[in-house]
Amino acid sequence: MRFDEADVVPEWYTGAMAFSDDELEELKEIFDHYDSDGNGVIDREELRRLLVALDPEFTEEDVQLGLQALDGNENGVIDWDEFIEWWGKR
Repeated sequence: MRFDEADVVPEWYTGAMAFSDDELEELKEIFDHYDSDGNGVIDREELRRLLVALDPEFTEEDVQLGLQALDGNENGVIDWDEFIEWWGKR
């Protein structure tokens, strides 16, 4: 029986494969920096800080829309897998 890559590799990981080990390490440092409470996820306030660092013109509405777009499992936070998937699409 043959397996498709999609059968054995999580969807988020296919985007991560495009990154080198050094790039993944750098992204993990960025993720950890904005995960200021160290709980392994980026919440709404932490996302706001990240987005404002990218562009000071981001509004609270932009932050809410960003959270909705990035939070694939709709649990109200962005985990590492969701972060990598988003960053890979940038």
